[in-house]
Amino acid sequence: MNRSIFKTVASKTSMLLLSVFALLSTNSFAADAAAAATEEVAKGTDNTVWFYLLLAIAATLIFVIIGKTVKVLELTYELNGKQMNIKWNRINGLLMFIFMFAFLGGTLWEMKYHGAMTLPESASEHGLLTDRLFTITLIITGIVFVITHILLFVFAYKYQGSEKRKAFFYPHNDKLEVYWTIIPAIVLTVLVISGWKTWTNITQPAPKEALVIDVTGKQFGWIVRYPGNDGILGTKAFKLVNDVNETGVDFNDKNAADDLIVKEIYLPVNRPVKFNFGARDVIHSAYMPHFRAQMNCVPGMPTTFWFTPRTTTEEMRTKTGDAKFDYVLLCAKICGSAHFNMQVKIVVVDDKQYSEWLAAQKPYYTEDIAKQIQEAETEKMQKAQQTLALN
Repeated sequence: MNRSIFKTVASKTSMLLLSVFALLSTNSFAADAAAAATEEVAKGTDNTVWFYLLLAIAATLIFVIIGKTVKVLELTYELNGKQMNIKWNRINGLLMFIFMFAFLGGTLWEMKYHGAMTLPESASEHGLLTDRLFTITLIITGIVFVITHILLFVFAYKYQGSEKRKAFFYPHNDKLEVYWTIIPAIVLTVLVISGWKTWTNITQPAPKEALVIDVTGKQFGWIVRYPGNDGILGTKAFKLVNDVNETGVDFNDKNAADDLIVKEIYLPVNRPVKFNFGARDVIHSAYMPHFRAQMNCVPGMPTTFWFTPRTTTEEMRTKTGDAKFDYVLLCAKICGSAHFNMQVKIVVVDDKQYSEWLAAQKPYYTEDIAKQIQEAETEKMQKAQQTLALN
């Protein structure tokens, strides 16, 4: 009988090891395929991922083996007419107490290790308000988190099951319910009001002197348009969109004649900047993480967001210790297969550098572009007529 028990345990352990081997093989194949596509990214994370995966598998195997061994001993004692006097309640209580230190220690390690990978301080004025609100929320919830988990594990140890003690039935307490309802309500009310004040500060109308930039999302890139020397952007109309005039700018508008279409976004430090967002095809989301700025770009519905940059690119490179640091405009919507390509470099400079960069730019609208737009418009009309004829 004992031999059959050991065979059963051995067979189950073998099956478990086989499953782990199959999982590792599958993951290895998938990792190789992914690494072939994104080799640069995989190099930095592959070793870390495998280390923690193998560590988790090893820990699981250890617990399984210990559990199976103890089960075999119990069955052996039962078959011999004996009973194992293992004080499981005391063991479980002690394990919970030990796990409390491991759990809280792991949490602190996680905050220290991965917390260092978070974004640097906000590069916009309103972002400081956002970060402050986030920090306050994190401190309050962190204190509650630590206290509740200490109580959870300590109580599990202190009030472990015992034949000498019965559980106390405590069905109702009005005073206690008032405390745990009113106190969280007050805290949440303070946080909600603080969040509302911060949000209204962020979403208030942009100052009149703000630099206005037009940004249009498409699969898969950004079209960025600046006003020229007149400081005013030309108007747009969706009917004017074609393969050359991708945003439908009305170049008959005199304000559009000197508009600039650029490959990189330059922003003057300490000057309000208003972004007018739009989209050509699907919903995109303009995301500038270092400025704590994000706004959806919806086809047919203009949206806006404004902020004031407070830190130049060079200053942020010094603060982060990264000589290659750059601000970036990303898309926060998974808008298609090449979604990750939607990136535009943002450079924050002082007023002098911004004026020099602006003076070096040339208007998009030239005689050659005017000719290309006319040809594209003619081709679009011909296609429309052919479609109409077929219908």
